[in-house]
Amino acid sequence: MASPGAGTTNHLVSEYLQTLSGAKWTTVHYKGNAPATTDLLGGQVNFNFDQLSVALPFIQQGRTRALAVTSAKRQPQLPDVPTLQEAGFKDFTAETFTGVLAPAATPKPIVASLSAALQKILADKAVQQKFETLGAEARGNSPEQFAQFLKKEDAQWTPIIKQANITAE
Repeated sequence: MASPGAGTTNHLVSEYLQTLSGAKWTTVHYKGNAPATTDLLGGQVNFNFDQLSVALPFIQQGRTRALAVTSAKRQPQLPDVPTLQEAGFKDFTAETFTGVLAPAATPKPIVASLSAALQKILADKAVQQKFETLGAEARGNSPEQFAQFLKKEDAQWTPIIKQANITAE
């Protein structure tokens, strides 16, 4: 399995599925998505877990084949590709995200202003369409909601990291 690096979401998803399925495979860590994808396309590795935004062009060109998505629901760009939940892995979800962060000492009014501006941008239909074209979803939330989301992510992934003995390199 080609991983763009130890501790990446792709790597964690691989470890998570191994835990749930009981299957075992060799994970090959690369220095980023590009070399991992190159070796997948070249047949040096059998599969990978990748973000839709990276994988979609190769899927559309017929150079790779999507087997499943790790989101809770099917993706509009790949309506015929099942979720891992549909494949029998109850409650399996894993999604990457991008967040906007500021230094902890940033005054609350500035954080609120930035948040409001981002919410407005992400609500724009043209922005949402551009994200969808790239295989992503434009959505935002409040700083408090984002903090809760990060706590939930931490609770999901910390046990996987500990079980797989993943350390920063």
